[in-house]
Amino acid sequence: MAINTTPYVQAFLTFRRSLSQAVDYQNPNYTNSAIHRERFKRIMDARAALANQIPAESKGDPDAGIAQVLDGLAPKTGDDVALQEAEWRKVETLMRAGRSLEQVILSANPLRLAAIAQWVEVWPEALASTDPEGVVAEVRELVFQQLVEAGVPEATRARDVTSDANVVDAWRDVLTEALEGAASLGALSRVARLDPRGYAALGLDETIQRDIELDHQVERLDGLHLRRDAVHVR
Repeated sequence: MAINTTPYVQAFLTFRRSLSQAVDYQNPNYTNSAIHRERFKRIMDARAALANQIPAESKGDPDAGIAQVLDGLAPKTGDDVALQEAEWRKVETLMRAGRSLEQVILSANPLRLAAIAQWVEVWPEALASTDPEGVVAEVRELVFQQLVEAGVPEATRARDVTSDANVVDAWRDVLTEALEGAASLGALSRVARLDPRGYAALGLDETIQRDIELDHQVERLDGLHLRRDAVHVR
């Protein structure tokens, strides 16, 4: 992961700290109603601050990145065509000898992987399946992963771009859900998987009880505000 997620961590922690300060606000010169209004105002200020720090939705398409890399391996000269045809014939020989295409891919060098990526679309087993396009896509994705493992620069760059986009999207979901209420377990679990260091920095396991109480207090203040608006409307 090449992206720095510290700003997202700090945005989340600052927001939660601001919420805590808001619900605990006291002023001996204010009535209870005035205190509730001030608490709600501070909650809304915290939400506005967080909203300005939520990253934009990723426009990246992982499938497009894989396709670009694999299409770039297409033969460009007659010699390239001959080499890839020879490699594909070897692949077919290995499969006739009992090896699966997956096994061949997992032990293939970049040249053989390029051949598989180009020739799998006319592979008889794929064409005879109930979902030829799905089979081809699955094979090409596996080829891409092996190109990454082999350290092929184009593949590793595409992997990094996709990985970073996924991390940003995961944080976007957490911050957006935090803005609207409590971040869901699903969104937080995704961040934990994609950015374990960033997730650990949130310290959620240590504050779980306080977080539950805070969310309840914020929800109560939101409810009071909505009821007051309803009274004004009537």
